[in-house]
Amino acid sequence: MAEVLQGGHYILGPQVQSFEQSLSARYSHERQAIAVNSGTDALVLALHLLDLQAGDEVILPAGTFIACFEAVIRSGATPVLADSRADDFLCSAEQIRPLITPRTRAVMAVPLFGDTSATPAIAQLCKDQGIALIEDIAQALGAQTRDANGDRLHAGSMGDIATLSFYPTKTLGAAGDAGALISPHTHLVERARALRNHGRSGALHGEVGFNSRMDELQAVVLRHGIARLDTWLHERRSIAQRYLEQLADLPDIFLPHRREGHAWNYFVLRSPRRDELKAELNRLGVDTRVYYDPPIHQQPSYLQRFAAVELPNLQRHAQQALALPLYAGMPASEVDLVIDAMRAAVNSMRR
Repeated sequence: MAEVLQGGHYILGPQVQSFEQSLSARYSHERQAIAVNSGTDALVLALHLLDLQAGDEVILPAGTFIACFEAVIRSGATPVLADSRADDFLCSAEQIRPLITPRTRAVMAVPLFGDTSATPAIAQLCKDQGIALIEDIAQALGAQTRDANGDRLHAGSMGDIATLSFYPTKTLGAAGDAGALISPHTHLVERARALRNHGRSGALHGEVGFNSRMDELQAVVLRHGIARLDTWLHERRSIAQRYLEQLADLPDIFLPHRREGHAWNYFVLRSPRRDELKAELNRLGVDTRVYYDPPIHQQPSYLQRFAAVELPNLQRHAQQALALPLYAGMPASEVDLVIDAMRAAVNSMRR
């Protein structure tokens, strides 16, 4: 930090370049990284790169953070919201396929909470249909899965563009807002590099761009963090494994699926008595969070523009969702406290 402050180069300098190289290295440099100032701007830039026109449609899950919807609106395209699976929060190819029309230009795959297991089938669907795929891996950097042939795939390696957020709560967090895009397509990478800096390439501003530049201080934090990412992921997976083992017998508690390569950005269970459970855990000293209730299609910003839609699976899940504490470096004593509090809370609710 002191070196950056003394050096006087605060925006898009050597620290940003070093971090971009480290991020690209996680994909064997087959995909190049472009650092930007937030995950939201990464989404906006990704859609801008597709040159969408009014009337074009982008399919995305309704069960995700509102920034995905906002980015589609800002692109001028029409968002088409998809339901989640009946048994978990993920939106899969099964939900996306019926929504494809001749106007569909892109699909946004979201490996929600760190689970990228649904993305390979979505990628194959997009390839078969000739539709661009954006992977929003804001919650899934470091996640892995397998394709139909059993080959291992990394989150962010299956689409035309992947977007990342380094908001402090992510598996790799900055000390503020920061984000990135990655892509295997050289022409998209070069254009994104210009667009993030007011459309500038050399001395020329080839098109109207954005002010989406990562600063050097965030890059320092991220460069050190990415070197520890695999350790942090291991810690997250170990904590999730304990929750899955120790809470499996609780009645009317639906735990997330145990899937290979899950990054466990969040550990989100479902309970038909979510609000009661949350209050009881709070009484026992355990802080919890709710994601994402209400979902996008029930938010005022959506309903001001579009007619109401019914997405029954997601609506049910959203009303039941509750995230338990989980973070890299979480002491074993805190994990034990959460487990004991969960068991006590459920027992109390049964009386």
